[in-house]
Amino acid sequence: MLDQFVQQALERARIRPSRAKGQHFLIDDRVLAEVIRAAELTPEDYIVEIGPGLGTLTTSLARRVKKVFAFELDEGLVRYLHNWVLHDNPNIELEDIAFNKYVLEKVIERAKADGAPLKIVTNLPYQISSAFLHTLVEYAEDIQLSVVMLQKEVAQRVTARPGDPGYNSFSIYLQTWLSARMVCDVPEASFMPAPKVRSAVIRIRPLEDREKPMPLNRDIYFHLVENVFRQRRKQISNSLNFAFGHLSQEQVQQALETAAIDPVMRAQDLSMDDYVRLSDALDGLGVMAKRKGRDWEEEE
Repeated sequence: MLDQFVQQALERARIRPSRAKGQHFLIDDRVLAEVIRAAELTPEDYIVEIGPGLGTLTTSLARRVKKVFAFELDEGLVRYLHNWVLHDNPNIELEDIAFNKYVLEKVIERAKADGAPLKIVTNLPYQISSAFLHTLVEYAEDIQLSVVMLQKEVAQRVTARPGDPGYNSFSIYLQTWLSARMVCDVPEASFMPAPKVRSAVIRIRPLEDREKPMPLNRDIYFHLVENVFRQRRKQISNSLNFAFGHLSQEQVQQALETAAIDPVMRAQDLSMDDYVRLSDALDGLGVMAKRKGRDWEEEE
């Protein structure tokens, strides 16, 4: 049983899980099996895992794929992995560095050089979820598939559709380039120690329908989505006035007519395709917008 293994491993490594570091070790065999199934693993795969912890997921991956690139910062866990895991799993490459887009770029280069499919399978440290998801969008063409465990609230936003309670600017942003679906819920009792929030596993992959329209101007698109959702329950005509205060009423009406959007619709009810059309209509009017960085996940 996974819970017994984790307890013994923690004792062996003399590690006391730190809530401050977000250390919650998976002890649910059912969830582990769901993650492995959702990853659609093949013997040729290169896998990235962020925060391997005690290596329970890592070793399950290593038995099924060509190589696992694992990134762990905790010194005690790195020492445990070197002493108890790597010797029996030579296809695991462990790095005691922080995972970021530059690290990912190097892994992408290696995967391309070897002609290997690249996937990300991870129980993600929740404090880096925003940066991680932005990185997935940026490298959407290079990552075949991602299976990620996240805080359930974030997972619901990522997978939300128009009209869903969690549907927000981040839902639109990610789904413009990626397809995301829920795999399973993960209750608090699935971890040791139990976190204070529920989790969920999601699967993310590049959009299969390459005929879907992409925004002509990303800056206008991001500015539009980001700002109208600050008034998500108002009519889109009013939200546009808020997002682009320099536009006249005639320009707002023209943009909505060009995009074939009813001006009384609410921002929260528009689809990704609606936003792309509206962004392109604004671009056609010569609208200027500068994208400002922000943490999309903090939006209410």
